[in-house]
Amino acid sequence: MGLTVLVVSTGIGGCAADSDAGYHLVVRQDGRVLDEFDLARLGELPQIEITTPQSHGSPVQRGPSVRTVLDAAGAADIRSVRIEGSDPAQTLTAAELTDRVVLSFTKRDTVKLAAADLDRDRWVRDVQTVVVNP
Repeated sequence: MGLTVLVVSTGIGGCAADSDAGYHLVVRQDGRVLDEFDLARLGELPQIEITTPQSHGSPVQRGPSVRTVLDAAGAADIRSVRIEGSDPAQTLTAAELTDRVVLSFTKRDTVKLAAADLDRDRWVRDVQTVVVNP
């Protein structure tokens, strides 16, 4: 049983384009869509700020936690999550999905996986897909 979150962006290199709706995040499970989020809707979810001294840019990341997005989409029984984007995919265990693991808003109007307790090489820019229980 896999759950997938797909993020699509307009005009961002390396991301799929959807000229009608712009950047959005699709949550999937077992090949079906559970819910969709555009940047505005992601911004309406509870936001957290985390300090990330390992960042190459801003030392503070802001956005909804990955758990918040998955909960809003109705995901359940999460054992692990694989995050896919413009960087190499990363798999996180359920134990690693703390409230300090966020989909941080970027200057490119995308989101990136960022976390206070993850090495910078495990972050994923321009997130396109999150597969739960891969």
